[in-house]
Amino acid sequence: MSYATKQDLLERFGDNEITQLTDELGQGDVDDVLLNRVLADADSEIDSYLSTRYALPLATTPPVLTRIACDVVRYLL
Repeated sequence: MSYATKQDLLERFGDNEITQLTDELGQGDVDDVLLNRVLADADSEIDSYLSTRYALPLATTPPVLTRIACDVVRYLL
């Protein structure tokens, strides 16, 4: 289960910022491969905390986890 999606990031931070953070080749587009890798890293980090208290995967993603996942992805990028 993913706590955040590309669309979540685009809605929160805008296309320009996500493009700048992921476009290592300067092509002017979001690098989906890099973004998906970092989204997976954020999910793993969140899971490492949640797994001590909750059975995973969660049935639904609370909005607060989506926000946290977006912040973690932005930081990692």
